[in-house]
Amino acid sequence: MNILGIDVGSTTTKLVLMENNKIVDYKIENIGVAVDEGDILKMVNEFEKKYNIDKVVATGYGRHKITFADRVVPEVIALGRGANYFFKEADGVVDIGGQDSKVIKIDKEGNVVDFILSDKCAAGTGKFLEKCIEILKIDDDINKYKSDRIAKISSMCAVFAESEIISLLSKKTPKEDILMGVYESICNRIVPMINRLGINNIVFSGGVAKNKVLAEMLEKKSNKNILIPKEPQIVCCVGAILEAMRKGF
Repeated sequence: MNILGIDVGSTTTKLVLMENNKIVDYKIENIGVAVDEGDILKMVNEFEKKYNIDKVVATGYGRHKITFADRVVPEVIALGRGANYFFKEADGVVDIGGQDSKVIKIDKEGNVVDFILSDKCAAGTGKFLEKCIEILKIDDDINKYKSDRIAKISSMCAVFAESEIISLLSKKTPKEDILMGVYESICNRIVPMINRLGINNIVFSGGVAKNKVLAEMLEKKSNKNILIPKEPQIVCCVGAILEAMRKGF
């Protein structure tokens, strides 16, 4: 059976095709909740030209936009299942999304045991990081910006943190030092959530996981094992497919 998973996130839309528990193909588009069902159908049609699609599963922030889905799976459940697919030793997931951050505790089968959701403030989210990068005017490979110095960003509020970044720039503080401060600010949000759940082998999912410097800092500050799939943006989508298969649609 060929199953197509669609993960409509707040900033990107991901499509994954699986057959017999194996990933056949996937696509990531830089369109989030602004995407309408017509645009999603165009993406689906591209897959239909190459593969037979038997079932469609929806997940993500904008999952309810996909009215033609055979099953809808909540993100938290999908992330747990997807993390277990990529790393059997995983007992947790960290997903820094565009609008919120999630830390999830899972069992050996990928079932969700507990989770913490941080969505009260933009600080610690992918949107916060994106805004900081915009202020710093960084438009090349973000992983090139690394420093042993960390500019202090004391505010836990995204709005005030942005003001601090502008102030640091006016003082000629190097961009890489400021960026390290931004990473530290994000880690300071995530690490207490990790510690509260008591997880150790953690799958880092989502687009932010491609930021190698941030991932290294998160591993160091949490003193946990951070596991990153080759393509961390499809973890939720894969998990949604697996959960739907487990439920038998």
